[in-house]
Amino acid sequence: MADISKEITQALASSERPESESSRDANRKPDQILSLIDIKPGMRVLDLTAGGGYYTDILSRVVGEKGHVFSHNSPYVINRFPDFLNNPKQGWLPRFESKQWKTNVSKLTGELDTIPIPLQLDSAMMILFYHDMIWQGVNRQMMNQHIYNALKPGGSFLIIDHQAKDGTKLQDVKTLHRIDKQSVISELTAVGFKLEKDSNLLSHPEDARDYPFYSDKVKQRDQTDRMVLKFVKPVE
Repeated sequence: MADISKEITQALASSERPESESSRDANRKPDQILSLIDIKPGMRVLDLTAGGGYYTDILSRVVGEKGHVFSHNSPYVINRFPDFLNNPKQGWLPRFESKQWKTNVSKLTGELDTIPIPLQLDSAMMILFYHDMIWQGVNRQMMNQHIYNALKPGGSFLIIDHQAKDGTKLQDVKTLHRIDKQSVISELTAVGFKLEKDSNLLSHPEDARDYPFYSDKVKQRDQTDRMVLKFVKPVE
């Protein structure tokens, strides 16, 4: 396991974080996840499909005033979950007016395959949404190529998603909201990415992978069997 930096430790310990997010840390393991992709002060990071901003907020605190976070949500997410994203206490949209986010967070909205992605990124991440892009008809080849082009050589692209049973490919992306790991690896490596780490940080072998993450079979939030894949843009 990679060493946890003081910046990551301090970010997670911030009293400004909402309890609804900090209470999920034990299962989501953001300290180890961000250490895996070596997030440091001064970095430029893209948080794709950021949802309510769980990772955006942590990243903002880690990269600091000399770094920058680009926080994105697609029209589907914005239109599908307006109450969640506009929650005055911790919604994604109101948080752009917070003291923390005003220091180093920019808002991005648009379709995943056509949004103008900032260049010279150190890292990008997509948490629990890659499977959704498939049934929503996103051009993943185009999106992945844009991300590859936007990253600096050596930059990383982290994907975390609910795992489907091996060999099921894309058949469960809409019904179970799961995807076969090898399908993700194949699509990313096809545009030039190299798989650097296939981590078991969020592995749950007890998960039969035959139900969606919101099923009553899930005894506790954030305990589906999840792939954690770190891809890198090779240094030429």
